[in-house]
Amino acid sequence: MLSNIHNSMNTTNILRIGTIALIASILMIPIGQRTQTFAEEKIKESDSVNDVSLLAVFHFRERNETAETFKVFDTQSSGFDRTKGVTFRLEGVIGGDRPLLYKAIDKTFEFGRNVNHDFSEFDVDVIFHNDSSAYRKFLYSDCQIRNYNVFTEFDKEETYQGKTKFAYIDKIEFECRGFKLSNPSYEKMIREEMEMKTAELMKSINQKKSEK
Repeated sequence: MLSNIHNSMNTTNILRIGTIALIASILMIPIGQRTQTFAEEKIKESDSVNDVSLLAVFHFRERNETAETFKVFDTQSSGFDRTKGVTFRLEGVIGGDRPLLYKAIDKTFEFGRNVNHDFSEFDVDVIFHNDSSAYRKFLYSDCQIRNYNVFTEFDKEETYQGKTKFAYIDKIEFECRGFKLSNPSYEKMIREEMEMKTAELMKSINQKKSEK
């Protein structure tokens, strides 16, 4: 009986010593190195320069739809030139994140562009961002599907040898009546400057009150 108690106590002590040693080894790592290790685990891979991502938000009558898989955006030399109609193009691998957009395409093909229906006109926001920071916004209003094509992207030699994969791409052209540019980075900068000035003013007011 006593030997069992003694063995149990030895096991508990060994576990405690092991735990203390583990904690000590962690604490001996420089803080900067630990921070770097944890930060590296959170880094997300991106397929674009400067980790800029493209987000397309479609505002249909039924509801809004957000697509994150478009990789190509082209203003087609319109919008900035007020003498031309407002058009733009989106391209991306066929996927399941745009069922309402596909519905708009199907309805436009079925009824034509001159017939009014639930998907005949809609607004589109094209946003370039990095995580939660938006850099640039292109805001289009009263848009219609101008043209729609599907094509296959591939490397003729590498793909047929099985070294790369085929990609089936949506190519969608839009024509819109309205266009507006937005500069979220500048707006954020001005907002932060105003918040800083307000904080400094409140600090000065509170300091004067405390001196009285």
